[in-house]
Amino acid sequence: MGLQRREFLSLVGLGALGTVVLSACGKPGGGARVKGPTIGVLQMVDAPPPNNTRKGFEAALAAAGYIPGQSVNFIQKDAAGELANTTLVMKQFVGDGVDMILAVGTPPLQAAMKVAPQTTPVIFCYCSNPWGAGAGTPPGAVGQHRPNVVGTIGTNPVDKELDLARQIDPDLKTVGLIYNPGEPNSEYEAKVLKREAAKRDITVVEQSVANSGEVLQAAQVLAQKKVDAFVKIGDYATIQGFGSIAKVGLEKKIPVYSVDADDIKMPGCLATVGWSYFDDGYAAGKLAVRVLKGESPATMAFEPLTKTEMLLNRATAAAIGVTLPEDLLKQAKEVVG
Repeated sequence: MGLQRREFLSLVGLGALGTVVLSACGKPGGGARVKGPTIGVLQMVDAPPPNNTRKGFEAALAAAGYIPGQSVNFIQKDAAGELANTTLVMKQFVGDGVDMILAVGTPPLQAAMKVAPQTTPVIFCYCSNPWGAGAGTPPGAVGQHRPNVVGTIGTNPVDKELDLARQIDPDLKTVGLIYNPGEPNSEYEAKVLKREAAKRDITVVEQSVANSGEVLQAAQVLAQKKVDAFVKIGDYATIQGFGSIAKVGLEKKIPVYSVDADDIKMPGCLATVGWSYFDDGYAAGKLAVRVLKGESPATMAFEPLTKTEMLLNRATAAAIGVTLPEDLLKQAKEVVG
């Protein structure tokens, strides 16, 4: 996946020289297209969770016969973590005459609903709070959402994350949370986490950040406050800066828990529990196939994710002096290290 800097600057002019957008496949505005629908795909950042979600979407379309370069065209972009870029890219998609938009995440969904005409189907995934984005009202049944918008609901299972942390450490009383309150998903999931923590008599010690560059210092501050563990929610700043949290956790022997499965590979991450992002994208892809075959999104309901996966890191446990319960080891989908 290469940086299409020149292409992006042609969109925004000379006022955003430090910003780039990635383009993976498809050539907007003039590239040769095969006979078949053109789908504009936008994700917020180039990172494993949204990437795996997108791959699931592509796999579902391929299983239904929509093969890139043969029977479907993908124009894939990422907003480089900048909210302003989501609107710019959506305007480009509309100018390119895409037949469908895939919004991977809440900011792309918001931009799609702001820019795309009501005649363009918008499929969303990797989204915790479509209600907050203005896509509809809970639970998103038929008649409870925008007529051209449908997708999957993936509010991270932060309740299970807290239960996992408490099961590993029965004396757990405080957890450190780093997040960007300016992100719609993050703000929503932080509220859910605090509500679930209160039910379990766990105190959430917050440290807000504006971007991934502030994560390391935030983790260090929380470590100084002697939190019992770090927990991660759906947040773009900590997706990009998770290595800093894991590093501090390893150095200070503080357990680090995440909702993103790919984080388990990082030394310092003790355990993860969350959705399969590939499955999330695959479910969204199946919705997209129905639309491509003639169904209207207005006649379809939002689909909540239900299946979680737990992964454990034995090497991290040994490094920070934590004993993983045998029953958890048996329940885990995978134990690394």
